[in-house]
Amino acid sequence: MRGLSEEQRWTVLEKIGAYAAGDLEGEEAREAESLILKSEDHQRLAESYARLLATLSMLGQESPAAPEAVVSYAIRRAYVASFLRQAEQFTRGLVEDYLGALALYLNLRPARQSGP
Repeated sequence: MRGLSEEQRWTVLEKIGAYAAGDLEGEEAREAESLILKSEDHQRLAESYARLLATLSMLGQESPAAPEAVVSYAIRRAYVASFLRQAEQFTRGLVEDYLGALALYLNLRPARQSGP
């Protein structure tokens, strides 16, 4: 989800979560499917939501009423895990770019030549 603003990332999280929960229909469902198919990050997020919903469903079957605190905690954990994964990917990309520029600056790697 690189290149998206924080608000756009939350929108994507909510849309994919709603899709995984089966809460979207028609055009909204098709938009969510399109988002998921365009990005591996979105595919992993959809898979995470599906696993979370399956876990909560099993918990609900074992106990007649899952406490709201448990459900809320699980959803918060999913959001935090997703955020941390994105922060890690962003940091890794930033460090790779910085090290690449430093290597180029120190002449440890030849510059790419453009054109013939």
